[in-house]
Amino acid sequence: MKKLLLFFFTVSGSMLFGQTLSMPTIPAAGVTYPITIKSDTVPHPSQGNWDFSNVTTDATGTIEFEPISATSYSSNYPNATHVKYEDGGKFFLGFDTNEYTFHGEITVITTSYQNPLILHTYPFAIGDSHSDSELDISFTCSGCPPYMERDDAVYSESLSSGSLTMPDGTVHNTATLVYTTRTFNDGQIGSPTCNLFLEQWLWWVPGYPMPVAQTRELSTTGPCPPNVGYRESKFLVGNPIVVEENEFDRLAIYPNPAQDYIELLNLVDDEIEITISDMSGRILIEKVVSRQSNRVNTESLSPGMFVLTTNDVSQRAQRFIKK
Repeated sequence: MKKLLLFFFTVSGSMLFGQTLSMPTIPAAGVTYPITIKSDTVPHPSQGNWDFSNVTTDATGTIEFEPISATSYSSNYPNATHVKYEDGGKFFLGFDTNEYTFHGEITVITTSYQNPLILHTYPFAIGDSHSDSELDISFTCSGCPPYMERDDAVYSESLSSGSLTMPDGTVHNTATLVYTTRTFNDGQIGSPTCNLFLEQWLWWVPGYPMPVAQTRELSTTGPCPPNVGYRESKFLVGNPIVVEENEFDRLAIYPNPAQDYIELLNLVDDEIEITISDMSGRILIEKVVSRQSNRVNTESLSPGMFVLTTNDVSQRAQRFIKK
C-alpha cells in the first residue's frame, strides 16, 4: 500500500507576512471549549478579514483537551502530550515548541502511530507550507476484517491573517487562516482501499490549541462504507480566557461540573471579590468570598459554560460548567 501522494495548492492575491502560529498554552488541568456547529461548509475568502456574523448554526457542543498523563492512554501513546475529545472520539496530539503532531485516534477505528504525523511545524508563518505522511498504519474497527492498514498524508499551508468575526459577534483581531488536507487510504492488505479526502479551512488564534473557526468537507472514493462523507463548520463560542496557571497558586473550582453551588479552593487572600460571567462576557454574579466562606450559590445560572474571575491583583480566571 505504498503510495506517492502529491498535493498542489495555489493561492492568488496578496499575502500578509509576519503572522506566525506558535505552541499554545494549555491549562495544566485541561480545558473545555463550547462550540456551535453548522451542518454545512461556509463560503469565505482566502484572504482576511473574515465575517461570519450572518452564519446560522444548527447545534452546540464542546471540544475538550486533557493532558495524556492524567488518562489511562499514556502507555499506548507515549509521545502524545494531550487527548482531544471531539464528536465522541479521542484524538491523541502532541504540542511542543517545534511542531504540532498527531499520534492516533479512538473513533470508529483505533490507531496508534509508531511515528507521529507532523501536522505542521512551529513557528508556522504566513506563506509557509508543510507536508508529511505515515504509511501502513495498522488499525482495528468493529466489523472490519483482520489486517487493516491506513496511509495518512497531510498538507498544510498558512494563507493569510486578519480579523475574524464569529457567528455570536465575538471578534478575534488576530486570526491566521490555514488550509489543510488529510488523505486517508484504508483497506485490508492486498485489497482495494477506501479513499477519504478531508479538506479543511482552519482559523487559528494565538493561545488556543484548536482552530476557533473551521469549515471542512470529507469526501470518499472506492469501496467505502455508506454515509461516511460530511460537510460541517464549527465555531468557538465567546472568547474564553486561556488560563496560565502557577502550580503553587492555582484557583480551583469544586465541583466542576457544578449543580447548585461551587466552592473556591486555593484562595491566597483572606477575602476577595469575584464575578461570574457567561461566555459573551455578561456578568451574572458578583460576590465577596473568603477562605472561611468560600461557597457560591449557582442555582440561578442556566446550564452551560461560565468564567469566574477574581477581582484582585492577580486577576485569575477559571472556567466551569453548570449542569
